[in-house]
Amino acid sequence: MSQKVFYITGASKGLGLILTNQLLERGFSVAATSRNKQQLSKSVNSKFITNENFLPLEVDLTSDESVKKSIEETLSKFSRIDVIINNAGYLQCGTIEELTDKEVRDNFECNVFGVIYVIRNALPHLRTNKFFANGPRIINISSIAGYTGGFPGFSIYSATKFALEGLTEGLNEDLKEFGIHASTVLPGYFRTSFFDSGYNLPSNPIKEYTTVRKVEEIHESQINGNQPGDPEKGSKAIIDHALSDNPSKNLFLGSDSIRYANTKIESIQNSLKLNFDISIKTDFTN
Repeated sequence: MSQKVFYITGASKGLGLILTNQLLERGFSVAATSRNKQQLSKSVNSKFITNENFLPLEVDLTSDESVKKSIEETLSKFSRIDVIINNAGYLQCGTIEELTDKEVRDNFECNVFGVIYVIRNALPHLRTNKFFANGPRIINISSIAGYTGGFPGFSIYSATKFALEGLTEGLNEDLKEFGIHASTVLPGYFRTSFFDSGYNLPSNPIKEYTTVRKVEEIHESQINGNQPGDPEKGSKAIIDHALSDNPSKNLFLGSDSIRYANTKIESIQNSLKLNFDISIKTDFTN
């Protein structure tokens, strides 16, 4: 087997499903995970259902044992894993005051700990994988909300994605000596089913948060279905990034993602300039 082996989470819908179909179309081997294996098999292009390169897996990403089993099944089928794409995740909307402890923890369990479980269980195999000329790849699908938190009602979701950014940067340093490259993809708004099935509203909304309620309404009635990002093009860009000889640490995906990022960068630069004299005076003088 000469083609690379991909392991993708959240493969039954959205970018994950499109990535799976595009990779199989190009002849790659794909271990695709979902909470519901039956739904995954129904969603993927029917011509790939019996394809020997396709391995559908039912996985609970909040269970380390379930993830471990899926990694073992992938290795049993394909003998190795070359590229991991941690795509699964969802948006828990609502302010900190509104959200229950369970709502907050559940979002972190899926968006952060699920990623950790996948990486931790795969690393013993990735460290010894010499098939990929420039080393195995770990690609974590983050969000522009993981770079800028300027979205009312997205504070917990942003926190999960900011955590993913820090995790990936540190991971990249940890794994350099093994030739493993870790990076994040930060999409803007892409026209997928995300706001239909990956978008949770708070169970106990507080009416005084009028701005947050308005933002929720705008996402449901105006943004959903009108997102500027083309998921087919976005998925191709992610695959190209994964196969690149020298991939960047971050891939900002979509013109809106770049715009939001530049606004955040400008804000940080302004803060650095504003507080420069204060900041440099905090060092020891000897």
